[in-house]
Amino acid sequence: MRPEDLPQSRAAGFVLTRETAGGATEYLLLVNRRDGMPGFPKGHRDGEETDLETALRETREESGLTDLDVVPGFRVEIAYRVKKGGEHRWKTVVYFRARLRSGKVRLSDEHTAFDWLSLDDAMRRLSFDSLRDTLRAAALHGKDRALFRAPPPDLDAADRHLAGLPAATPGLLAHLRGAARLARAFADGLASVGVPVNPQAAAVGTLLHDVGRALGRHEDHQLAGLAHLRSTPFAPYAFACVSHFAKGAAREELLAAGLEPAQADAFQAAVDGTTMTWEERCAALADSCMKGATAVPPRERFEDLRVRYPGGTRLVDLQERRTAAIRADLEHVLRRDPLALVGLA
Repeated sequence: MRPEDLPQSRAAGFVLTRETAGGATEYLLLVNRRDGMPGFPKGHRDGEETDLETALRETREESGLTDLDVVPGFRVEIAYRVKKGGEHRWKTVVYFRARLRSGKVRLSDEHTAFDWLSLDDAMRRLSFDSLRDTLRAAALHGKDRALFRAPPPDLDAADRHLAGLPAATPGLLAHLRGAARLARAFADGLASVGVPVNPQAAAVGTLLHDVGRALGRHEDHQLAGLAHLRSTPFAPYAFACVSHFAKGAAREELLAAGLEPAQADAFQAAVDGTTMTWEERCAALADSCMKGATAVPPRERFEDLRVRYPGGTRLVDLQERRTAAIRADLEHVLRRDPLALVGLA
């Protein structure tokens, strides 16, 4: 029997995270009393609830947690056949992402235990491929730095991959390699003062930030590049495909600058734009310092962009403002202008 011919059942829940004191990401798993299996907080839709309303209510009922920051854009659906009371049903479960702001877990009678786990531990604990796939999708969307461990960042391998793409011209390669060197220098500076950053990951992500153009896709190079990398071992380093362009700007800022709503929504669905990791900041600042294959102060880069894209002045203005904010973020922790690290101050 086809899925659409079966009685339908719908549920929703969250991949819920919290940040440790050391800046690591942990994921909440609840152990189900009925089957002893760990999973995410979720439950069946009640009446005319939306999927998000269901996820919020079920999370409150199952864990007692209510102070959540729902991350826009992330949505994963999984579907499978279940049997209950002798009847087969087709069940669809929708998962959103949320970060815990405050509160302690208080289990309902439906669960026997809970754990906040690292990405690696949560992956090992989950029994079903569909839940592991959902967790990995959430970790990629949230740019969990734990992804850098498997596989670890490999700049040479990333360079070989990039150079083998059909539109990877010498000029584009020089631009990307130059940006990667700058990002590595910025990240090394941050690491030297104790900031939790992975300099090699920053370099790899920056090297790959224009992989969409290396594929011959220019108008949609951000999302084309990210989609391409997600199907390769370099999936954890796709973050800069979007952030080198948006530079941490909120959706409303991008729309006000002239970005099409469909593109802004696609950015949100692909990767979390509400926060920027230190690796992303290094990549975005490095991109703003590259005029072709030449490293220049950001002012020169944006002057050049205004000449090349006269119809996109508002967006270039936004990118310049965001670059200044990122530069200030780095300067605050370095106690010096980050551009001084690369001779551009």
